[in-house]
Amino acid sequence: MENKIKNSEEYLNSILGKKNSFSLPKNYFDTIEDAVETKLAEENLTKENGFATPDNYFKNLEDNILSKVSAPKKEAKVISFKERILKIIPIAAAASIILFIGLNSFEFNKTEELTIDSLSDDDMEFWLNSTTIHTNDIAIVLENDLLEESDFYFSSLEDENIEDYINSIDNTSFFNEIN
Repeated sequence: MENKIKNSEEYLNSILGKKNSFSLPKNYFDTIEDAVETKLAEENLTKENGFATPDNYFKNLEDNILSKVSAPKKEAKVISFKERILKIIPIAAAASIILFIGLNSFEFNKTEELTIDSLSDDDMEFWLNSTTIHTNDIAIVLENDLLEESDFYFSSLEDENIEDYINSIDNTSFFNEIN
């Protein structure tokens, strides 16, 4: 331990009576690289001015640029709106006449009315096979036109006649249909 004390920096300084003569400013090693590079760059730079402009350069600069940029002026062709409309009017009139004649000849000259009688049996059969008919649909179509109470005013049905009619019907066919 005594050896460590004899070789320590404090012990040596106390015997010699000096402080450490080797001291550096703070952040010396952080900035030394930039300082050396700056010094080398300054030494390598030439002392002459490398850029020079010819005499009267800025006096003629604007004229030179404008002569290169601007193109010769051309006269613009002006088409008036009135001329365009006058060209389009005959075309529009011809198109409307052709449309009027076409619509009248194909669509409005049909005198044949479509009725149920004009449909073929095949068309009716196809429609019945391809659609499903519900009782509500039939009720909407027929509404009250099929049977009115006034249709049966001439006949009078009595309970006895209805009972006789029901008894005369063969009920076995109804039972077979249910099963």
